[in-house]
Amino acid sequence: MNPFEHLPRVEISLDNLVHNLGVIRSRLGAGQSVMAVVKDCAYGCGARVVARTLEEEGVDFFAVARADEAKDLRAGAIRSPILVLGECSADEALWAAANDVRLSVNDAADVDALGALGAHVRVHVNIDTGMRRMGILAAEARAVAAQLLSYPGIEVEALYSHFASADVPKTRTVQAQYRRFVRAQEAFGKAGIKPRLIHVANTAAIARFPLTAAHYVRPGIALYGCSPNPSQDFGLPLRPIASLKAHVIKLKKVPKGSPVSYGGRYVARCTTYIATIPLGYAHGVPRLLTNKGHVLIGGKRYRIAGTVTMDYIMVDAGPKPHMAVGDEAVVMGLQGDDCIHPDEVARQCKTIAYEILCCLSKRIDRYYLRGGKVVVHESGANY
Repeated sequence: MNPFEHLPRVEISLDNLVHNLGVIRSRLGAGQSVMAVVKDCAYGCGARVVARTLEEEGVDFFAVARADEAKDLRAGAIRSPILVLGECSADEALWAAANDVRLSVNDAADVDALGALGAHVRVHVNIDTGMRRMGILAAEARAVAAQLLSYPGIEVEALYSHFASADVPKTRTVQAQYRRFVRAQEAFGKAGIKPRLIHVANTAAIARFPLTAAHYVRPGIALYGCSPNPSQDFGLPLRPIASLKAHVIKLKKVPKGSPVSYGGRYVARCTTYIATIPLGYAHGVPRLLTNKGHVLIGGKRYRIAGTVTMDYIMVDAGPKPHMAVGDEAVVMGLQGDDCIHPDEVARQCKTIAYEILCCLSKRIDRYYLRGGKVVVHESGANY
């Protein structure tokens, strides 16, 4: 047996990615476009390949969290404009100015720092309408607009905001936040700044609040096939793009009463076989799946037996196992007629799919599939 054939791997369905993009586009108004959020390794799915695929499908704007992520996309031959949502250094800002990368104004101090560069910088001004994380308050809009006008090198290309509770059923916060945003937009207009772009809607807002006045929407989790809240139905027929797989590497017969894994939290009820799979929390299997998560083997579900360890999980294969060493084991993804969805994993762990996907280890090989064939293979980091 070649041990490298059984290493953990992440598989990314580019077909499902394209499908999800189509679902999002079906919710847009006339003239609206998609600004794809590919921050943090495209939510663990691999930013370069995801962005390249989306760009080939006509997506013409991307958003990332940090300047180094924008640099990585440019190194990966992504040509479209990129918005950095977070902070950056002076050197990073100069690089952005020279590489068609937009920067966010999140504070009045950002304006002075960018103005001092003496370079032509395109910026998107973040209006904090209720998130209380980043951005200027709507009440500061007039003062910040005047400040921006004092620096001819700064071009205000866009205004944007972010909804804090768009996923909450029957929320009124979206309407309230949007009213604050419009007031800030009007303040900028009165000062003589009329940006050509507006973007405000995240995935939940796209699904529930059609804000057609905005030029771009900013989907994140929907692109990757998951819901903003895994316990709710947002009416989007999405398909998960990420799978986490390995193979059975050992089948061990154990007597009745045998404790399994750390702490003996699972005890064999009869003489049985325990199957070992080389996936653990170091790869992205949450430890909270201990004794309740599932694994697909041969199209059948098996509950994780005992504590999830750093590099392995075990399942009880039964006294007459219908599996063998070398069989594929799926902790997340499709096998046969069944699918362990990232949203299902998130529900079991009382979290959201964002966290599940972002915890997929970068040291795992990623295989990108199109039409059932591997089109890109990225080796995991060696450390």
